[in-house]
Amino acid sequence: MASKPKLTEIDIVRAIAIIAVVLIHGTSDATLLAVGTGSQALFFILNKASLFTVPLFIWISGLVLFYSYYDRWEPGMTRVFWAKRLQKIVIPYVLWSIFYYVYNQWMFHGTVHVDAWYLFKLLLSGNASYHLYYMIIIVQFYVLFPLVMTAVTKFKRLSKWLIPLGIGIQAASYTFHHWVAPLPEYASLCLSYTAMFSFGAYMGIYYKQMLAWALRFKRWLIPLALLSGAAFVGMLYLQLEIASFDNTLIELTLLVYCLAIPLPCVLWARSQVARASRHHANTSRKNAKASRLATSLNAVGAASFGIYLAHPAILTLWDRVQPEPAPGRIWLYDVHTLAAVLIGLLGAWGLARAYASLMQKGSAR
Repeated sequence: MASKPKLTEIDIVRAIAIIAVVLIHGTSDATLLAVGTGSQALFFILNKASLFTVPLFIWISGLVLFYSYYDRWEPGMTRVFWAKRLQKIVIPYVLWSIFYYVYNQWMFHGTVHVDAWYLFKLLLSGNASYHLYYMIIIVQFYVLFPLVMTAVTKFKRLSKWLIPLGIGIQAASYTFHHWVAPLPEYASLCLSYTAMFSFGAYMGIYYKQMLAWALRFKRWLIPLALLSGAAFVGMLYLQLEIASFDNTLIELTLLVYCLAIPLPCVLWARSQVARASRHHANTSRKNAKASRLATSLNAVGAASFGIYLAHPAILTLWDRVQPEPAPGRIWLYDVHTLAAVLIGLLGAWGLARAYASLMQKGSAR
């Protein structure tokens, strides 16, 4: 069976997600400013409002896997599938973990001490750097994917229940972790994200139908995303000094926020792709801007994996010249924080493009 056409809009959704990742990491220190200051409020809101990003990336993974494989899956494809993920995901993860293990020691301590057993434990937990836990989560889903795909293709009715099953598994794991016994490394377990992965899987199987549904109800989807996001961020901000909320309520609000985000992102991304396409037929200034925006976001999305891997190294370098957030000079600290986001994003993007260019030249020889 011929492969399905590429979903161009998904690269734009990836761009939204990776920008949010860099925004979280670039503003993390600024969220610790004195509560009540304008700077702290701004960066706190930007930081917490971007917490949809890891769930969104997991949703994208579920979508792409099921969109690509559902109509042509055979259990015998498992070995090839895992071999590809080993080459594209696991090997880069190991290499970058080793890099950050050495790099962070040098940057923060000025020396490097290699402990092979400790490094091995870091590889298993995803803790060689603060952002690598995501790789552990996604590898778990890759390990389980052939089993889930085989079950869904064998029992066709199961595909209709993917979303409630995913939500149920995540709710059950949270319940056990929160009220029965803490699960080790819970934040890095795929059980914490089954709702998003199963939603993405369902979207991948029924992409056209879900798009039609989203277009029909978009006047409700966007307000739901905005209101749930505002409620989530608002509760976190009020907890700093004023109020206290039950963790389950916060987690539930975050889940609603994350589930509400993907479809508006896809609809907006498709609108940008459509406007860029119209630019070729109508060279108005408005369409030209849309074309440049869509092209730039597509490029960022296509390089998102490289940006994800490299940006913490750039942010660590940039923080070496971080000014003190002193009274009367807070604006300088604000500028530095905003610059961190831009430099982290554009610097990592530049490195990713340079690497891709080198690989293309090497393969052409």
